[in-house]
Amino acid sequence: MAWDWVGTAVAGLVGVAGTVFTWLAGAQGRRHAEHMLVLTQQAERRARLWQERREAYFGALRVIDLDLRRERYKELGQLNKLYEVEGHWTKVKRVELTTEAATALWAFGSDPVRELAAHWIRASDADDVTEMRRIALEFRAAVRRELQDPTRG
Repeated sequence: MAWDWVGTAVAGLVGVAGTVFTWLAGAQGRRHAEHMLVLTQQAERRARLWQERREAYFGALRVIDLDLRRERYKELGQLNKLYEVEGHWTKVKRVELTTEAATALWAFGSDPVRELAAHWIRASDADDVTEMRRIALEFRAAVRRELQDPTRG
């Protein structure tokens, strides 16, 4: 009779141990879920910023393409094509397009691409078409590198 309490005590201890380990497993599960939530939110934020950067770069590339196309038509004396482009892309539309592209670029672009954009603006203001073409090539290459490897920039 002296040993009757041992079974009850062991069962109680096993029950307490089971409760403690269940709580620990739950706590670990909660920590893991919180960690996964943080990782998911970070991934979503990176994806959204990458999309914003992509749109900013495409807007800037449209401005560059439009400016270079107009310059090429002027150089080649293709006034019909120049008037056609300027008829569709009026001065007001071009200014709006440029302003939107610049705003997005300053907000979401990388430092190297923003630097190239600043060089583009100076070359464009100076009507230095040779420099504009050189910068356009550098700009396209930088954009391509960054968009193919989102860890850059």
